[in-house]
Amino acid sequence: MKLLSKHIPLIKKIISFTFWGIITTALNVVLYYLFRYIKLSVQISTVLAWFLCVLFAFITNKKYVFKGTSTSAKAFVREIAYFYGSRLFSGIADVLIMSLFVDVLGWNEVFSKVTDEILVSAFNFLFSFLVIFKEKKDVSIDN
Repeated sequence: MKLLSKHIPLIKKIISFTFWGIITTALNVVLYYLFRYIKLSVQISTVLAWFLCVLFAFITNKKYVFKGTSTSAKAFVREIAYFYGSRLFSGIADVLIMSLFVDVLGWNEVFSKVTDEILVSAFNFLFSFLVIFKEKKDVSIDN
């Protein structure tokens, strides 16, 4: 029981990350179709929806998942740059993984996409947890 209670904060972060990820995915679909409705191209609609959803994910991850407390402009710029950079990297990885699974290995597309999403989401969570929103330890200097 002690082992489980030790990991409850991490489990809560994973559940919150998953919840907000589902909301972000739904928002992406809605925005994409909204942009298509106003006659933007598929590519522009995709990019705009992605950009806005990464911003939404950044805000929800910082506030609700990792409960970021940094307030300086320098910290904000660092966090958002790392966040967009990691999401761009994971987006490229998404395409490469799907190409490998479906085109090279000939796996079923649904199985491939589910597996791919698990891998990409795990990367996004770990990078956010370990790098972007890493909790800073208080350091005191003894005289």
